Amino acid sequence: MRSSRVSALARFGAAAAVAAVAMAGALAPVAASAGTKHAPKAPTNILVNAHFVRGSQHKSDVINGLLRSRHHAVAGATIALRCRTAHTKFATVASATTDAHGKVSFTVTPTTKTACKLVFAGDATHRASQSAVVILRAPKHH
Repeated sequence: MRSSRVSALARFGAAAAVAAVAMAGALAPVAASAGTKHAPKAPTNILVNAHFVRGSQHKSDVINGLLRSRHHAVAGATIALRCRTAHTKFATVASATTDAHGKVSFTVTPTTKTACKLVFAGDATHRASQSAVVILRAPKHH
């Protein structure tokens, strides 16, 4: 058997080439699947406030909401108004679409103490979110 003398530099180069080919084969599926991943959805938040309607003798309230994502308004999004009274679960009572400034408004006339919140179900580019709960009081009868 004949022995050949190969320099350490040549052996290192051959080993590096084998490793590079092996890594390229191992990374190919990862690179292929990276193109099929969906972009992460942007977070959202809904700011809410409620006030009585002037001229309605405090019988009606307006619930205003503002849908934002990363400090920018989200226009054209559907917002659900979900309400509940004592001993009931939240249920959708109305829905509306945000305007160009991300604003939405609902007018309600509660007959009893009612808790309401605004809910955004999310879409292709935005995550779902919900507002804080606002408590509406029924008008006092005189």
